[in-house]
Amino acid sequence: MDLLQFFTYLRQYNADVLAIGGLVAVACFFLEKLLCKKVSAKLLVFAPFLLGAALYLAYGALFVGNVAENAGAFIQHGFSCGSFATAARVIVRQLAVKGQLSDRAALRAQCVREMLAPYCEIGEEEAKKIAELAETDEAGAKALVLSLCEGADEGAAELVIGALKDI
Repeated sequence: MDLLQFFTYLRQYNADVLAIGGLVAVACFFLEKLLCKKVSAKLLVFAPFLLGAALYLAYGALFVGNVAENAGAFIQHGFSCGSFATAARVIVRQLAVKGQLSDRAALRAQCVREMLAPYCEIGEEEAKKIAELAETDEAGAKALVLSLCEGADEGAAELVIGALKDI
């Protein structure tokens, strides 16, 4: 992924999602450092999405209003914040380790590996296959996740597939 592709990736998000997603990524980094031994890794995978939804609900309540009418949209945007936070953490790790960004397919595959790590160890090829299927065949991607990760439930599979829509 070159710089132009990176900025193209960022343009798909609104400024509020980028700001809240960045805040979520930083908060999740510190939560992971503080709670890594006290909380299961499965809960830490869901943390960016839960925190993103909570923060976007608060943002919507403060600046938009009509929380009762807009709650669904706020939660959806909060889920986008969690997806951005997950992708941002993967990108920062790639820059810190490799010094370069990978292409979109590799980024999506790495996000799959990170989100499913608490359930099972997935190889790079399986992660790429899940990421590819998530764009064309969500049911097939869900079935593949459930077959590869015996400990994963349908909620985890749906979370991965939903997050890939925003990455």
